[in-house]
Amino acid sequence: MKKIVIIALSVMLLASGSFAQKAKKSMSAGSWSGYLVDKMCSKKMTDAKVSGHTKECLTEDHCASSGYGLMTGGKWIAFDKKGNTLAANLLKSTAKTNDMQVVVNGKMKGSMIQVTEVKEKM
Repeated sequence: MKKIVIIALSVMLLASGSFAQKAKKSMSAGSWSGYLVDKMCSKKMTDAKVSGHTKECLTEDHCASSGYGLMTGGKWIAFDKKGNTLAANLLKSTAKTNDMQVVVNGKMKGSMIQVTEVKEKM
């Protein structure tokens, strides 16, 4: 009986440590690079097409209103509300017309980036 209690406590401690580590990872600050892409176009975007995605498309009402995110490694990661505002401001100020490579700083929370900065990749 004593062995069962010790084993059960050990399993609980290991599981709680693993959960805490996963929670910490999901909120970790980081920097990601890739392409700025709106949600609407992200569904049909491939690695071959992403560099040709234009500023004109990114700023069209129906594309912009769908929200922005980062296309990296063949996956699209959504921005939070602040990230959408920062991305829109970047698009207003950039002279680039396509190949919208960016560096994004922030925290990953679940499947979304809580953005603190979006800047053109130099």
